[in-house]
Amino acid sequence: MNKIFLLFLITCYFSTISNAKNKTLKEGHWHTELYLTESDTLPFTFYYYKSYNKLVIINASERIELNNITINKKTISVKFPIFNSEFIGQIKSKNLIEGYWHNYAKGSEYKIPFSSQFGLFNRFKTDQNNADKFTGKWEVTFNYADQKNREKAIGLFNEKNNSIHGTFLTETGDYRFLGGTSFGNQLKLSCFDGTHAFLFKSELKNDTLWGTFNSGSHYKTNWFAVKNDSFELRDPEKLTYVINDNPLAFSFTDLNNNSYDYPNESTKNKVVLIQILGTWCPNCMDETNFLTSIYDKYKTQLEIIGVGFEIGKTNTDKIARLKNYKKHMHVDYPLLLGGNACKPCAVEKFPMLNDIMSFPTLLIIDKKGNIRKIHTGFSGPGTGKYYTDFVTHTTTFIEELIRE
Repeated sequence: MNKIFLLFLITCYFSTISNAKNKTLKEGHWHTELYLTESDTLPFTFYYYKSYNKLVIINASERIELNNITINKKTISVKFPIFNSEFIGQIKSKNLIEGYWHNYAKGSEYKIPFSSQFGLFNRFKTDQNNADKFTGKWEVTFNYADQKNREKAIGLFNEKNNSIHGTFLTETGDYRFLGGTSFGNQLKLSCFDGTHAFLFKSELKNDTLWGTFNSGSHYKTNWFAVKNDSFELRDPEKLTYVINDNPLAFSFTDLNNNSYDYPNESTKNKVVLIQILGTWCPNCMDETNFLTSIYDKYKTQLEIIGVGFEIGKTNTDKIARLKNYKKHMHVDYPLLLGGNACKPCAVEKFPMLNDIMSFPTLLIIDKKGNIRKIHTGFSGPGTGKYYTDFVTHTTTFIEELIRE
């Protein structure tokens, strides 16, 4: 048989298989619901691009692209690029998918049932004639019944035509891009990003929002909120601080299993940023986006070192996660393995600090090796002015240190 003709037949065969796979899933919006409990359902939307075999999750203004999709007859698997989770479902019809979201970071048995219906629907039930009751800044108290473990936060909501975007900002980070709707006196918000499955339900009674918060199927608490334009959390640059005069020095393993010592020749006479992070942490991902932009601009005068505290049974597993993170996030600066994903583990490796309250935590060091500023947590793009103020303030401070 003519080789060219044979190659043509093979190409047609695999093309037919590929097209047959894609015919089982319709292009367009899919309304998806995660069944957290018998009474708590978390909705979100994704868009499937048939020609690219690509799925995009929509959380308010955030778009999360997923390209690792396998469709085999009536089954579908969708893996997340950074977070260790995946959807495994059955394609019941061209309009319906049912299955489970598996979050392996929480254990091999952690899974939540889901269903996806073809079509563009409101995230929650809405009232088109509802008045704007929720736009503004709210003083929030989570877990208010437990005086020891209650947590203060800022709720930032923007309502337009009963569609609401917003977030909650805490002292250790923000809840990122929440989307939802209002119905009468009810406010509902949700987001899903592959590791966080957040559901907020509340009702306005007089001047107070009373609500519940679900994180996946494993956590639920109560909260209340009142409008308060003047309320602020503690200064994120005063929560973590140096407790002794010992110079900062450490030795961690790099992604090639070699020892990386700080300080070294590459950090000499440079401003240095130490990013304490975890690749499992969406707030760290937001901070990484900011740091990569700073590094691209000032890399001849600035060094950034990321120290990851990771989930995994072995160091090989943890380093593999860091390698994947570095590739997917386009990180040019060094990433090192700090240890296990726990705050006490990080404190142990940075004993010159009083505490590490949050992943991420950012240390800003001048050319002489002095820690000049420590920022706890990260206020991402979902927080609006808090994010833009942080970017402006931090960039200006780094530029001042470079000029010293």
